[in-house]
Amino acid sequence: TIQVHVLESVQEHLEEGVSMHHCVFSNEYYLKEDSLILSATIGGKRIETIEVSLRTLEVVQSRGVCNKNTEYHEQIVNLVNANSRLIRQRMRATA
Repeated sequence: TIQVHVLESVQEHLEEGVSMHHCVFSNEYYLKEDSLILSATIGGKRIETIEVSLRTLEVVQSRGVCNKNTEYHEQIVNLVNANSRLIRQRMRATA
């Protein structure tokens, strides 16, 4: 089962970037005001890192280890897009 959760701290961005060998930390995605960064996992293992635009609530990019797509890529993107209303609800609740 694919699970998706928000990266909530700079430390989580660092751990994601190191584990996935990509630039989510080094390019300071945690500072991007229009981006929500998510991590998709299966059985606790990181599969892909997802960037969602907070303006459009659409997936900007989703990348696996070393920026490669995985066999789960389409499933992950579809899952996040299908649940964009949940992101919107949480944005309203914290506004």
